[in-house]
Amino acid sequence: MLALTPIAVAVSRHNNPDALLVLCSVGALWCAARALDDGRTRWLVLAGVAVGLGFETKMGAALLVLPGIAAAYLWVAPRGRWVAIRQLLAGAAALVVVGGAWPALIALTPADARPWVSGTGDNSIVSLILGYNGLGRLAGQAGGPGGIGGGLVFGGDPGVFRLLGASLGGQAGWLLGFAVAGGVAIAGACRLRRADPRSGWLIAVAGTFAVVAVAFSAAGGIFHPYYVSLLAPFSAALVGAGAAQLVAGGRSARLLAPAAAVVGLATELAVAGAVPGRLDALMPWVAAGVVLAAAALAVAETARLRKAALGVALGVLLIAPAVWSAQTLGHATSGTFPAGGPESAGLAAAPPGGATGALPGGGLPGGGPTGAGAGGALPGGGLAAAPPGGAAGGLPNGAMFGGEATLTEALAYARSHGGGTIAVSSQSGAASAALSSGADVAALGGFSGRESEVTVEWLADRVASGRLRWVLTGGGSMGMDGRIGSGTVMAAAQDGCAAVTSIDGLYDCAGAGAALAGE
Repeated sequence: MLALTPIAVAVSRHNNPDALLVLCSVGALWCAARALDDGRTRWLVLAGVAVGLGFETKMGAALLVLPGIAAAYLWVAPRGRWVAIRQLLAGAAALVVVGGAWPALIALTPADARPWVSGTGDNSIVSLILGYNGLGRLAGQAGGPGGIGGGLVFGGDPGVFRLLGASLGGQAGWLLGFAVAGGVAIAGACRLRRADPRSGWLIAVAGTFAVVAVAFSAAGGIFHPYYVSLLAPFSAALVGAGAAQLVAGGRSARLLAPAAAVVGLATELAVAGAVPGRLDALMPWVAAGVVLAAAALAVAETARLRKAALGVALGVLLIAPAVWSAQTLGHATSGTFPAGGPESAGLAAAPPGGATGALPGGGLPGGGPTGAGAGGALPGGGLAAAPPGGAAGGLPNGAMFGGEATLTEALAYARSHGGGTIAVSSQSGAASAALSSGADVAALGGFSGRESEVTVEWLADRVASGRLRWVLTGGGSMGMDGRIGSGTVMAAAQDGCAAVTSIDGLYDCAGAGAALAGE
């Protein structure tokens, strides 16, 4: 199942950190399972090391495995509860040492000897851990590369059925119903008895599954569809273990096996229905196959027949995610936001004049189709900004990512009028030009233009020394959150530099160093 989870396929061929986060999280659960078997402290220490490495990889997301591990070990307590507490504290110490190494180095390095801590308004690594990359992801945050403001996020609206919706369902939601049914079957069989080896495993794996699912369903901050890759291995584990339990026999298994198949079908139909038109021809056949297999499970008298019928049910349920996983291999992944399934699942445009927000499959909002005077898809999964006077993603002049079309015109103008470096708000706006043509562009405000503090004094110094001449003001901080970003210097450039009338937002700061410094 894991190999046929579309988002697992997508992140495994992309260079973002989520595949490594998944590895560290699964490694931590594996070590915890070994500790449940033999009660040795070293396994919990290694679990702490794995979570610490996961924290170095993606900060607070790695901590979602902790409640399941701690609950399982305290419940089973192979060597007694007090020993279990001491062992868990040893694991926690390993986590702090490994996971805290890089944050400690940042905190101990003087601020003037290191880069600004991106994503913060106070240049503090603690703020980044607890705020932008921590509680802000759950409690809600505005701005940033994934947020549009006003509570809109690319991962769909928070809620009970978010994991089955248009943005997330096609990525990892296909067999969530069967996974839950499988966990229920194991719980019913072992009754969570401490002496039953299934109990600790179930609490650890199902507990992690539940924590991740609830956190992702409720998260009100920046949330991208590829985050659900963390849910995939634990869903797969519950599907596999649940299937083994359901074919083991017994009265409860005979009742639960057909029910699990039907629940799995209902979940899959909900996911397919959220991505209309893509699997319409396939789903009636899937439904017929699962219903027949469920009927066979209800009347099967032998273990061989139960295994065959459940195998057919699961095989049919895996067809739809297998199709999406295969389609993932047919196109390049998005440059910033990978997504499984057909290309349209990860990169789509809103209807002409439409509002920004989540798109089916978690695509980036555009504001209109490419070529219609609004933002659209660039080759390789980029996001095109609108031409002057247009709108990209509902923001003026492509402000979210720096106004790339305007930058092209500004570069041509600067080259024909004496040259010099052009300052833009965001790295996203500068990257394409710098990589494709070696353009002389300086990105001031971090990834999105709101993540690094830049002072007017700094701008005045660069202008006076001749290291910077032009400022393209599109993409300031727009007042969407509390981070400082480049908004202050963009406003100063508008006040103190000469506007280039032929290019919207371009200012010539030659000779304006003293004016910018307030002299």
